[in-house]
Amino acid sequence: MNQEPSRLVNVLMVLIGGLIFLTILPGRLLEQRGSARAARCATNLRQIALACQNYGDAFKQLPPGTGGTWSGKDPARSNQGRLGSLVGLLPFLDEQSTWEQIAKPYQSPQGRVFPAMGPTPTYNPELYPPWAMAPSMLLCPASAKISVNDAPIISSLRVPTAKLTLTSYVASFGDGTTMQGEVLDPSNSLLRELNDRRLAANRGMFMTGKGVRQRDCTDGLSNTILYSETIASLRRVEGQSEIIRNVEGLSKQPSRCLETITKDDRQFWKFGRGARWCDGWPLLTGFQTVLPPNSPSCTSTFGPTDPVVSANSLHAGGIHVVFCDGATLFVTDDIDCGDLHQPGVAHGEDYTTPGSESPYGLWGALGSRAAQEALLDDLSEDRSIQSAIESDLANQPRPTLPIWTDNQTGDQLVAEFIEVKDQTTLRLRHTLGSVHEVPLNSLIPADIHRAVELDLLRQAKIELQSH
Repeated sequence: MNQEPSRLVNVLMVLIGGLIFLTILPGRLLEQRGSARAARCATNLRQIALACQNYGDAFKQLPPGTGGTWSGKDPARSNQGRLGSLVGLLPFLDEQSTWEQIAKPYQSPQGRVFPAMGPTPTYNPELYPPWAMAPSMLLCPASAKISVNDAPIISSLRVPTAKLTLTSYVASFGDGTTMQGEVLDPSNSLLRELNDRRLAANRGMFMTGKGVRQRDCTDGLSNTILYSETIASLRRVEGQSEIIRNVEGLSKQPSRCLETITKDDRQFWKFGRGARWCDGWPLLTGFQTVLPPNSPSCTSTFGPTDPVVSANSLHAGGIHVVFCDGATLFVTDDIDCGDLHQPGVAHGEDYTTPGSESPYGLWGALGSRAAQEALLDDLSEDRSIQSAIESDLANQPRPTLPIWTDNQTGDQLVAEFIEVKDQTTLRLRHTLGSVHEVPLNSLIPADIHRAVELDLLRQAKIELQSH
């Protein structure tokens, strides 16, 4: 006779617990959402690394960091050697259609004919649409906090590919600090000689005017960074995507870029980092392993061809990098950067002697491809553990029928509900018997609500069965 009130009390307690759960959930969801975006960002970097490997197999070298065609000074008649590595990678990123539009002569909707490989990347994308066809995977999901054309980007999937000019992913130009963005016409013998003298400073996996062969990476593919990320925007976004200009003595003392942050008279370029995905300027689509992650980016008094630019992200505490072997790593802001008062490696007076180890500590060593630096053992150990985890995840079966839907990718999973674990993780059982643990916040809102309701019912059922 007294069991019914007892059961009712237990059910009410479960419901109250559910309400508390729903109160706590939003904060946990935000945290999990950030983790999901970070994981997706790392996946994008791995795709780029795989594309580089396939490009290398096909052409025996990586695409130039900056390269292309030359035809006088008319910006419509050639790309003036300014194309970035992402353009050459298009066929290996499943973007064959965009690649064909660029690789062949193109007639615009206005009737103008452009040469194969397009005009200069600075050309108006309204007149040459391929320059506004950046693959959507080049935009980090965390870019939801950045605006394009004064409208917020909700996710990379909701930005029309035909209107996207941004890239969140930037190529490593190594630890050199001298004229890394200077594009030289190879037909000019005097400029070619100048470029040869400058080669000592080109220590990364990418450089202007020349592709690096994988065999040139004598420090080891697993020890050399290939790509990282930046906070991308068309125009300068204060404190996030901006580039300080006219910093004197930058190449001989990179620390001056950090010192400029506090100066009231500092000047900025109007555009933001990553503003043009097709442009090979390191200022836009590259970075150097010199200043710590999430540092400012600067150019010297020589202008945009003489930058020291940093990798940045909206992920808390650091940035993702991908190595030449395809392994990804989250590098924290406090990584060892050596002595930032020291000049970079280059030919010339007062520069660090060519062939030297990086002046910029472990961070600089990870960017140089052939300086024979001894890297920390614990770095390779951490990455071995990470690679093993990624291998296990990759071997899990991927269902194709829809029940649970990912809010970022649209991927769908048919699976039986088990429980909500620790208020953050949804446990599901696939029809083949395997168990999946999915961050709750990675699902569309309707599926989150359904999971919470099912878990409340599960708990209520347990309570009822225990009496």
